[in-house]
Amino acid sequence: MDHFWIVLTVLAALLQAIRTAAQRDLNKHLSTLATTYVRSLFGLPVLALYLAVVLAATGERLPDFNFSYLANTFVGAMAQVLATALLIRMFTLRSFGVGTMLTKVDIIVTAILGTLFFSERLSIGGIIALTVVMAGVLMMSFERTLRSGAPLAANDNGGNPLWAILTDKATGVAFGCAVSFAVSFLTFREAALVIGEGTFLWRGGWTVVLAILMQTVVIGVWLAWREPDLVTKLKPHVRKSVFIGATSAVGSICWFTAFALENASYVRAVGQIEVVFTLLVSALYYRERISFSEYAGIGLTMLGVLMFRLMA
Repeated sequence: MDHFWIVLTVLAALLQAIRTAAQRDLNKHLSTLATTYVRSLFGLPVLALYLAVVLAATGERLPDFNFSYLANTFVGAMAQVLATALLIRMFTLRSFGVGTMLTKVDIIVTAILGTLFFSERLSIGGIIALTVVMAGVLMMSFERTLRSGAPLAANDNGGNPLWAILTDKATGVAFGCAVSFAVSFLTFREAALVIGEGTFLWRGGWTVVLAILMQTVVIGVWLAWREPDLVTKLKPHVRKSVFIGATSAVGSICWFTAFALENASYVRAVGQIEVVFTLLVSALYYRERISFSEYAGIGLTMLGVLMFRLMA
């Protein structure tokens, strides 16, 4: 059970890559916020059923709804919505693979914010493994970002491709996405710690259901005001919306359970394997070419994930 969180995180990353690809397609027909809302609306029933099963199996009941728990869960829920919306926005600026990979600096942001402001404690082995994973992600994302159009921008910035990437609009959106994701991971982890005594399934189950419920209510009220015709627009896409909701729900269960077991920084580092799945989706579904250096980056990322099993 010591490393069960790794299995959960890999599964969560796979489901997130698949769900994000489906959201990209749905975003062609719905607004960015509505596309984000679909995962909460259609995922909530699955999560409620999961929590009911956990309660029946463990015999545990209501948690301690103290201020710290509610505040951390709410901040995490809203930060996750913002991060998802920014990620979907990325797809209008870059390809699917680039859009996802540009946001992966969240692993560094999570580690820094977690150490400074949260209860994250990183071991030497964990830091080494985290660094290896990040190197693999950078190896993949740098070339693909250049290939997506940054060289054109580089010609307008003195021919420096790195400067072109750093000053590109997509990079700003990606950084905002990364920070938002980092805040959500850390506050969800904190919520799972302050909820009270209970099994990791109970702590993760209650936190994920409450977070998604908050998202469903808050965004639902906003969309009812701003997009009153959303139900009509959604009807032709119910099947895809159900798929997004189901994959998101199962993925969220895995993420939140992993957060209840291990540091958010470690969970997110192992979660970088999503980049590997993203590249596969890009190649198989969107027909985007994978280069030799990207394959090398995949290998380095996989090595870093294995190091968490051996060193962290």
